Amino acid sequence: MHDEKILPVEEMVEYEEFTDRVEILRELDMWVKNIQRMASPSTAILAPRRMGKTVLLDRLVNTVFFKPEYRVAPFYFRMKQEEKTLRDFLLEYATTFFRQYIAYCHQDPVLYSSRTRLEQLLKYQSDHKAVDLAKANIEDFLYNYDNYDDIINQWDGFVTVPERLASYSGIRVAVIIDEFQDMKFYVHDVDKSELERLRKKRLKNPYALGTNLTASYGRQAQSKKAPMLVCGSSVTLIFRTVMGGPLGGRFGFTYLKPFSVPDGAALLHSLLDIYTPANYDRPISSKNALYASAQTGGHPYYLYCLVMSKCDSKKFDDKASIDRIIKYEIEQGKIYGFWQTHFHDNRRIINADEDDALGKKIIYYFTMYNNRPVEIKEIAEKLQVTKKAVEAKIEKLYQADLVYRNAARFYTFNDICLMRYIKFVYEKDITGIDDIDLSQQNLFNTLKGKFLEIVVQVTMMKFNCEILAGKFFGKTGSIEMPLFQFIDSRYVKGAKTRSFQIDVYGSELMKERVWLCECKYTRAKMGIRQVEKLESAAEALKQECEETERAIPEIQMWIVSTGGFTEEVIEYVKSREDIYCSDHEGINSIFREYGGNYKIPIFTKEGENS
Repeated sequence: MHDEKILPVEEMVEYEEFTDRVEILRELDMWVKNIQRMASPSTAILAPRRMGKTVLLDRLVNTVFFKPEYRVAPFYFRMKQEEKTLRDFLLEYATTFFRQYIAYCHQDPVLYSSRTRLEQLLKYQSDHKAVDLAKANIEDFLYNYDNYDDIINQWDGFVTVPERLASYSGIRVAVIIDEFQDMKFYVHDVDKSELERLRKKRLKNPYALGTNLTASYGRQAQSKKAPMLVCGSSVTLIFRTVMGGPLGGRFGFTYLKPFSVPDGAALLHSLLDIYTPANYDRPISSKNALYASAQTGGHPYYLYCLVMSKCDSKKFDDKASIDRIIKYEIEQGKIYGFWQTHFHDNRRIINADEDDALGKKIIYYFTMYNNRPVEIKEIAEKLQVTKKAVEAKIEKLYQADLVYRNAARFYTFNDICLMRYIKFVYEKDITGIDDIDLSQQNLFNTLKGKFLEIVVQVTMMKFNCEILAGKFFGKTGSIEMPLFQFIDSRYVKGAKTRSFQIDVYGSELMKERVWLCECKYTRAKMGIRQVEKLESAAEALKQECEETERAIPEIQMWIVSTGGFTEEVIEYVKSREDIYCSDHEGINSIFREYGGNYKIPIFTKEGENS
């Protein structure tokens, strides 16, 4: 159906490539919906390059555009890295806003993405109150634009137009700006005659500033009727832009992470289906897809690189073949080219060391902290240098978007391929220091043991009040899925009970209702004793709530077993409305309903498929 529908924004990837972002897309959809009741503060999405943030924004706009009941027009502006005069930029920005606002009011996706000029918009036939108000604002804008030269004041005035129009018309606005930080660099309050000089200056100094337009959003960022959603691929710059200076304290922020390992495997299957010949058999097993996802940290761009790799005799039929493709991509393929370009673009920051050899050693040792805090003291002791020298280098890596900062500590991104690239590039110039093992085999072994819990947890995060067949849960009829506010594993314990570990614990949104899930990833059938254990955990939770004077929630238990269940368990579940059961086929069916396009494998002790 999506092929037949005209979308307001042309998406840059195949429709089936959109994987795993269901939860954050739902949160952003709710953010847009809540603007109408003025309950959505401005927020920023932080994500390294190639993490899929622009694809996410495209899908968000294409989703909320067709929801006129929200009465919130999505104003979506993408900053480009090209020099412009402020006068030209203001006209482009204003035209985009008015065109998209009118397009939403009339549910006209063709107008949304057209190149219609403001003069043409004045002739747009409409009896919509909001459109009439928009036209009046267009006339005011054109009059000022044509008759006055104080463009910076016109810009400052126009930034507040979405909020004013939302107030008068009742159609609120979601101000969505991609690559927001670039509003500091590429727009200049100069005549066109000066622009060529600035372009030449940019070639010599890529970090040259322009007119800082981000500072003009101080008032708009606090708007309740037209709040902002901004993002950028330079994590450090976007963080500093929205968390400091004139915008400080006005934005919340969300970090867009890599995919979960199961969803990374699902994406790999989709990519291979899309980009391999139609007469080619499925070239990867479920087990090997999971392995590839684990080895790339679930990073969507890296998985794409594996599929499109030019590695000789490319196969995905075992771990050795996958390792060979990953090694090729990191050392001479697209992943290599991606990071080689990034390091080159940031060489002014990264390589600004008095001692080049020491700088390389610090970067090399930094790779051992993949997805965890960087231990500055430990690196200093290993290299027998001062903490100050290490801190100075890590600060440079932070400025170059190779590290992020949280709670006054530096952390490495969850990016094992970046760490392997750094090791490959720097290790050959370094002698006399310990070798660093960046193998992910231990992670893969851990994932095999926890895999079913991860699948259940990731799938529950995507529940959104859909209706599923009861047979997937050992029931007849249909069952409405909840919407969860919180999902994780946890322990429960009452004063007179022992401690119980809940494999997956889910708390429903706006309800005093929780789900307790017990997962068994074995060939053996689950017996009644394991069901009784889960019931004991439920009683412990009730006691814990009583003792801490919390409301006792309604409890839904869910047992999941790849080996199935004994007849005693099946009959018992039929008699209990508060217990669901899903065997291998059941959980596979639920998994597929939420984007999983492969069969969940069962591993033996040796890690082979059943």
